[in-house]
Amino acid sequence: MSEGTCVRVLLSAAALLATASCSYFAPPPGQLALSNYRFDRAAVQAVVTAAPDCAAADPGSPAAAFELPFKGTRVIVAAPDTDICWRRQVPGGYWTAWNRAFTASGRSIDSQL
Repeated sequence: MSEGTCVRVLLSAAALLATASCSYFAPPPGQLALSNYRFDRAAVQAVVTAAPDCAAADPGSPAAAFELPFKGTRVIVAAPDTDICWRRQVPGGYWTAWNRAFTASGRSIDSQL
């Protein structure tokens, strides 16, 4: 191999390594499987958010409200780099504090009310 060919091979290898190290792989979407084994029916709110505080979640993505029957399960899928916050309505119409499922890294989490 001539000296010029060796230099080109080394430069090509360096460029390939630099390109590969700069590429970004987003985590896969995460998900929460929320189950109800305690209540006849449960009113639930859930929101997918990147905000650090569930109570201050982005108003552009409103909370989804749904009822979860006894022995029911709802699967909520989160976009990459977001978590899922959820809360349950208690008798009297009040809401519990927000619970957070840390799904930003692409984890699948099973949780119960």
